[in-house]
Amino acid sequence: MINMSGKKRILQLLLLGGVFYSAAVTAQNTQWIDFSYLKQSEAWLTAYNAAGLRYLPIEKTSIAELYANKQNGKFTNYYQSDNSYELGARVESYYRLMPRVTFYGMMNYNYFKGKNMGGSAFIDPYSNPFDIVEYSDENRGEKEKETYHLVGAVSGDLLNNLTLAGKIDYKAANYAKFKDLRHKNKLLDMYLTMGLSYRINKHIEVGANYFYRRSTEGIEFGRYGTTDKIYTSLIDYGAFYGVTETGEGGYVEEKDEKPLFNEYNGGSLQVNIQITPQISFFNEFTYKLRDGYYGKRSPSTIVYSEHDGSALEYTGVLSLKQKKHHHQLRVHLNREELENNQNTFRSETGSVGNSVIVYYDPIHVGKKETFSGKLQYTANLSVTDFNPRWTLVGSMQYFNREKTASVYPYYRKQTIHNTEYHVAATRNVMKAKDMYSFSLGISYLSGGGTEKEDGLYATPSDSQTAPRNSDDYLHREYEYLTNSRFSGRVGFKYSRQFNTEVKGYAKVSYSLTKASDIRYLAGDKQNVVNLVIGCTF
Repeated sequence: MINMSGKKRILQLLLLGGVFYSAAVTAQNTQWIDFSYLKQSEAWLTAYNAAGLRYLPIEKTSIAELYANKQNGKFTNYYQSDNSYELGARVESYYRLMPRVTFYGMMNYNYFKGKNMGGSAFIDPYSNPFDIVEYSDENRGEKEKETYHLVGAVSGDLLNNLTLAGKIDYKAANYAKFKDLRHKNKLLDMYLTMGLSYRINKHIEVGANYFYRRSTEGIEFGRYGTTDKIYTSLIDYGAFYGVTETGEGGYVEEKDEKPLFNEYNGGSLQVNIQITPQISFFNEFTYKLRDGYYGKRSPSTIVYSEHDGSALEYTGVLSLKQKKHHHQLRVHLNREELENNQNTFRSETGSVGNSVIVYYDPIHVGKKETFSGKLQYTANLSVTDFNPRWTLVGSMQYFNREKTASVYPYYRKQTIHNTEYHVAATRNVMKAKDMYSFSLGISYLSGGGTEKEDGLYATPSDSQTAPRNSDDYLHREYEYLTNSRFSGRVGFKYSRQFNTEVKGYAKVSYSLTKASDIRYLAGDKQNVVNLVIGCTF
């Protein structure tokens, strides 16, 4: 279990209590309500600004479920497992306490266990300014992760046209590898938003919210086997290019937990235009500033690197609601920039004999620019009791990432892009108190780019050493992100109405991914089986 301070435990209990309080209240008589359709039926419900909770189209509803999935196959990224499983439990609830006050709560627990894992030591290497990678692929082992996720939100109408709202999203996780070189990670990640919305007239509503996020992933390395064996780690500034360490001081000093700290500040603006009674156009613009560091910030401890960046997001949702049909066109754009600087320092003796770290000009070592965009059309047809008989989805998603890693006077550049096309259909068939749901989906992805471009800013001197790199991981990641592949998914769900307020269900799905022209990865297939048992009430 994750060790938390008393205040963090209190926060967790308060959020948990709010979730169960909402979940304890039964839903109104909407016999076959589809929870996933409800969440996306109003664009405001998925905004950063929790003021959109006022548009909850029913009084209250809750969902509780247990889930499991099993993954097998060697078509995996450099840090993933070719044999893993997940178990979890989730409770989620909407509840209108009174006409002017609405609550939302969610609690999710997830347990993951994977075999043959190596590569990155971080939980999510793609969100970080740098990576710590096992230099050898011979020490792959078993990893486990536990994640606790709690969300609580409330909105309240102060006036007929003014709404205030707040939201807290709290996540904690443990992550560990059980083979040398071992690592233990502890993640604490929380963000909150405070916002309002104002209805100018019956056609236009505007909103704004403040966004704050703070995360810390502490990581500690250790070994419990043969102590004279040397384990080398690559400090990857980008595209698996950087410097190596062996655990004696530095980034991967053993038995010394070091945090990777991030702090975000920003805000969102929302504009919703009700063009006609049936057609609406929702817009959300978000901007975030980010800064952070790796190490321990105090006069006598070392901050090894510092980073800063920014992110710009846009979400647009055009909705057409007819008597029985709901059509929605959604676009989401996101652009992020992140720069990383290596600190230079030395330890000096202070005036009272203590050790003090003195810093000099930092060295720029990494830059990452990421752009992603998604366009999706969804048709929910023959909707009754918030349950569509048909759901048809078509989407296109584009991803582009540019990296530059620098160890002066050397550099490496990389560009990766891919495009994914996806279509899916779900059919719900009602028979008295039973409902049978059939789903089918297919996706195609292909990409390209420049795997690596190595060069020089200036001619190196005889005393300068070329950077270290891992072209094995470089080839595998590039192939995983760019090679063409087809994915297919088929699913079945059985639901049973116990009474007008409670519905139980069980669903199973299977997906297969098949890639082409594999050269560096161990295989070209990935299989996933998902099982869910739950109820709505």
